[in-house]
Amino acid sequence: MRVDLIDGIIPELLKYMEWDPYARSQKEHFYFVSSLYYDSVGLDCYYQNMSGTRTRKKLRIRFYDSKLCPSSPVFLEIKKKYDSVVVKDRLAVSKENCLKLLECDAKIKKSLPLNEQETLNNFLWLKYYNGMVPQNMVIYKRKPLISKSDPGFRVTLDYDLVTYNSILLDDRKEGYSVLPYMAVMEVKFNNILPFWFHQIIQKYNLQRGPFSKYCRSLEICKPDLAENIFQVYNPALNIQI
Repeated sequence: MRVDLIDGIIPELLKYMEWDPYARSQKEHFYFVSSLYYDSVGLDCYYQNMSGTRTRKKLRIRFYDSKLCPSSPVFLEIKKKYDSVVVKDRLAVSKENCLKLLECDAKIKKSLPLNEQETLNNFLWLKYYNGMVPQNMVIYKRKPLISKSDPGFRVTLDYDLVTYNSILLDDRKEGYSVLPYMAVMEVKFNNILPFWFHQIIQKYNLQRGPFSKYCRSLEICKPDLAENIFQVYNPALNIQI
């Protein structure tokens, strides 16, 4: 969707939704999302996505602070897709502990709850078994909303996407624009879309379609990738459900 549609859509969403608690405290109701994506040297994750592999996993490290200090929280994430079902395992650690885990194979001093230890073990196993290394950083602004009646229904509007090759969490530099003048609307829900949301989709002539921030960003950083993959990208298809 075009970025200039956001200001028209949000008031309609707010009739049935409210701001995410963290965004509510921000002046313009948005926060920055920064994700360092991992992939194998042969870019297996990228090619699996482009070929439509039905079951696949993706590793990334996500954070929300514009400037990281040793105690800043970062999140180790495993995003798993099984057909149309997406599951995300997530573990919060400090930047200091994150670097120790990834670079020195050290252990966190304090013991973790069983589910968090399992997420950490799976993240490290996938990283080392598949030879995954940092590929690129993706940064964007996010406006998130949650349904007033159904907390399982969530809409996020992501815009001003930029990317650059990076191997470090705090390697800040000028990036390349990924979707100039465009925004990505992601819709997450448990069962069915509410009728009122269908009406908004029809009013703004939005269409459902897949979009991978990682894959598109990687193609921006490595232009030769797009030349080797047959694909048709239609920016009108910008609802990721």
